[in-house]
Amino acid sequence: MKKIAPLFVALGALSFGVPASLFKIARREGGVNGPLLFWSFLSAVVILGIVHVARRNWLRYQHTNWKQIGLVIAAGTGSGFTNTFYIQALKLIPVAAAAVMLMQAVWLSVLLGSLIQRRWPSRLQVLSIVLVLVGTVLAAGLFPITEALSPLGLFFGFLAACGYACTMQFTASLGNNLDPMTKTWLLCFGAFLLISIVWGPQITTSPVTWPTLKWGVLIALFSMVFPLVAYSLFMPLLDLGIGPILSSLELPSSIAVAFILLGETVSGLQMVGVLIIITAVVMPNVWGMWHRQRTNKA
Repeated sequence: MKKIAPLFVALGALSFGVPASLFKIARREGGVNGPLLFWSFLSAVVILGIVHVARRNWLRYQHTNWKQIGLVIAAGTGSGFTNTFYIQALKLIPVAAAAVMLMQAVWLSVLLGSLIQRRWPSRLQVLSIVLVLVGTVLAAGLFPITEALSPLGLFFGFLAACGYACTMQFTASLGNNLDPMTKTWLLCFGAFLLISIVWGPQITTSPVTWPTLKWGVLIALFSMVFPLVAYSLFMPLLDLGIGPILSSLELPSSIAVAFILLGETVSGLQMVGVLIIITAVVMPNVWGMWHRQRTNKA
């Protein structure tokens, strides 16, 4: 499991890159932000709830308590905050700038993990984080800056990054004695509660349409069900700092999906940025495998 953990965390990050394009397509068909978020999170809760019931691995059999269940549900609000703040940021600043701010979650998550585990990341991991941030600026098409950016928009983007960092760290550190599928269900339920409260006025006043339901289910699969299952199962198996670095694959995924589904152009600098990010992701994992093999031989 430990050997394949980086692969599945990477696939979870790649999955996170799909919903942005799906949101754009849904809005073209008349979808509204609040209802789209509501139905996508509700779909995730229902899908994972059905899996939970089918497996019959009830909470009372999992050596847990109400305090731990409450903490996991509270941790799930991180995903709800991420989506809420990111959408608000996109109203005020370009997508490229919002993406760069969201990727601040890489170093924020490493810092949070260091504080939780009281252990600093290695020099190789710090180098990887720096490369990720440089690659993010290029891959998002933010260089050079040609227009003034809204400070409030940047602030919302940074808050989205804080939510994303908390999601990564808390899925790795909370409720690890719970069944991973049950834990993912509770995380999604927490996010659903937050979305219902924050977007309540828009949800109650907007009509329910077929595009909203259709795209809501697809967004749920790519933004919550698969990535949160992957993170819950495999993030705890990774070394400190590796998970946040792998999560940066979301940005190259977003660019590739937007190119395929929306026909958005990709510049040479953006491709260079994508290659830098991939290098930064592969480097610590290859080094870790080499170091483990060398230690085992010794």
